[in-house]
Amino acid sequence: MNPRGGFISFLAVLVTALTLIAPQTALAHGSAEQALPVRAVFGGDISPGSPVLPIGSQLPASLLEKSSEALTPPAPRSLTHAREEATRVLSGQQPAGLKAAALVARPMVDPIDPFVTVTYCRQATDGSEVTVATALDRYNWCAMRPSVVYSINESGEVTGTTTFRWVTAGKAARTGGRTINFTTAAYDFVDSGIVLPPALVHLEIDYTTSGYSDTDGSNPACNTIGNSPFTVHDWRLAGAMAEFVVSSDKSDGYSGDFISRCGIQQVGRSDLNIPWLPLLDVNVRMDSSAYVGSSGGAIFTDPFPLMWYQISSPDHGEVAQHIRDAQTNPASTFPTKAGKQIPGAVSSRKPLHRAVDVVWDLESSQRVRDNRTNRTAACAALSPTGTPAGKDCDEYPFASVWEGAGVGDNNFSVRYVDSAQNNNAGNELGTWYQNQRILGREAFFVQIYS
Repeated sequence: MNPRGGFISFLAVLVTALTLIAPQTALAHGSAEQALPVRAVFGGDISPGSPVLPIGSQLPASLLEKSSEALTPPAPRSLTHAREEATRVLSGQQPAGLKAAALVARPMVDPIDPFVTVTYCRQATDGSEVTVATALDRYNWCAMRPSVVYSINESGEVTGTTTFRWVTAGKAARTGGRTINFTTAAYDFVDSGIVLPPALVHLEIDYTTSGYSDTDGSNPACNTIGNSPFTVHDWRLAGAMAEFVVSSDKSDGYSGDFISRCGIQQVGRSDLNIPWLPLLDVNVRMDSSAYVGSSGGAIFTDPFPLMWYQISSPDHGEVAQHIRDAQTNPASTFPTKAGKQIPGAVSSRKPLHRAVDVVWDLESSQRVRDNRTNRTAACAALSPTGTPAGKDCDEYPFASVWEGAGVGDNNFSVRYVDSAQNNNAGNELGTWYQNQRILGREAFFVQIYS
């Protein structure tokens, strides 16, 4: 053994330890000889309405309150249908705070497993000065939260600030399980004034969930499991991430689709003596529906589903034109009816709702059968001599929705279109139902492009 080498190694360890406990001081705000702050307190988000407090100011009493429930993160309110609907936006609308290109191309999406990453979410929200939290589609969610940790002295006076950005990527399993993964990283740390050493500043996040209760059914809160870095030092390490999985058991679901709806809340804290602070909220739905994949899947419920067809498409253009005429000029369609109104267009604000033929929902199954019966009768009246060669009788709204011909009010349309195009359009609708996990009685719009 080399005594000199051992002594040098000891010195290296000692220097490293002293570095971790030494005060971190921004040059513009003082020297290391100044008094060490005694606490670090998570100050929540940074926004125009909640700017970073200046050094020397008094920390608000609300951030210094002690709580007997500090170790228990608060749960969001139980979900109802109205609360879920209040957060919904139409798919394809530009979410606030995202770059315009974010919804056009996703360079950070895995081409095999098409989910966003933290890196992508960071790029998509770069430059935003306010909290951004939005579902890009039913399976991908991005959030960015500018935040601050205050270092304070014994009098509660701010001696330094550490600002940073928490960026979260949410990924819902389209198939193969009732799970949603949340990954969070922290970026852009900036220290000002005299701050506690990063290794001494407690900083972590957690997730809590609520259940659902309304006239259509109820389910308990979802399950959460995961871990978070515990200090600012841990967050600053290369590749540091908080990883959480939210899930629900099939047995907890209601209806024949085994649905579980949950509100999810991300919370954060920096000191065990103060309560957790709410960060971000998002609503999710999980199911094990046999007709969209009984292995189970999950979605973010905020995006309102939007099915679309294109008139210029050689695959389904005649069907698209039929739907546009039905939506925009119903008086020109068959069967004739005074004051005819046909739902489904975004502009109508009257969505369609999927109807499924399943043994456990007899009313829905009957609507599907009624749609087909009334459609057949209308098609026969439109062409008494029989179906023209190479044509199929197309109907809108579809036979697979509650608003179809089976309603009996003649607010629907039938038209003979090219058989191949009609088959293509039907297959595309079925694939869309599957890919988007559209369940029975779920609302959606149909958009037609030129």
